[in-house]
Amino acid sequence: MNYNQRAKNVSLGLMGNGKAPIAFDAGLVAGSHSLSQWMASEFNHNFDEYDSAIDAVYNSSHIGGSSYHHLLDGQHTILGAFQAAQDVKADDTFATEFLQAGEHLLRDTASVSGVNPFFSLTQNQFEKLASVTESIGISKPFLADILTINGPELLGGLVTITSSIIMGKRNDPTLLSKLSGSYLISSIGSANPLSFPVAAGGLVYSIKKAGNKKEAIIKAAKGSIVSGGALMASSLVGGPFWVSCILAVTAALAIDYAIEKPEKTVKMMKQLINPSSSILRKASLSI
Repeated sequence: MNYNQRAKNVSLGLMGNGKAPIAFDAGLVAGSHSLSQWMASEFNHNFDEYDSAIDAVYNSSHIGGSSYHHLLDGQHTILGAFQAAQDVKADDTFATEFLQAGEHLLRDTASVSGVNPFFSLTQNQFEKLASVTESIGISKPFLADILTINGPELLGGLVTITSSIIMGKRNDPTLLSKLSGSYLISSIGSANPLSFPVAAGGLVYSIKKAGNKKEAIIKAAKGSIVSGGALMASSLVGGPFWVSCILAVTAALAIDYAIEKPEKTVKMMKQLINPSSSILRKASLSI
């Protein structure tokens, strides 16, 4: 590997067998709610008449409430926001209106609920869709999360896309397979509509390109176990965003090491247990 490529990989967290991006993504997903709340408090604020115009439907009707109005009010898509911005000033240029609409949507991406810049639903359409998804175990809040994207999901999606492209260029397709398996679990856990199709596409591509398809599938399963284990571990302990991230990253690295080097892991565990077992044995004999 040349030095330019190595420096690029380091900057993206892509070294070794790909476990660094897995750990980073697990940490990001684990603390995504805390991060989205922080981003909302810092960046999701309205300032001028353009913001008022784009939020006018919600302010007058409160359709969907704070959780769903970005998906239901019709003015938080690219087209809807642009049309609302057109009504603010008669002498505005196309560029001004478009930039004002885009800037508002970007700030609303920092909200906890996020936005869907491409389409919106009516209240009736959303309720009908929710009734279908609830019958298969997908709740209404989770459905709304699937249909929108917020700041942490956007960041996670960019990490997924970037690392998948870099892994896809390597000679060993199983590296991409493992990464994609991990991203599939984390994207499902966070209902990330940007990461999921990228991860699914990466998995299909890696299996198709792999000389040993069985090995690629096994690697994907290992990646999913690493990500799933990290998310489960982080959910056991509450606390601020950085605590969840550290715990998830630590768990991901530990689980990855245990899966890839089981014999060394067992040996290390024995070395850790032996001193304590010796102490317990002496204590039991003294009683």
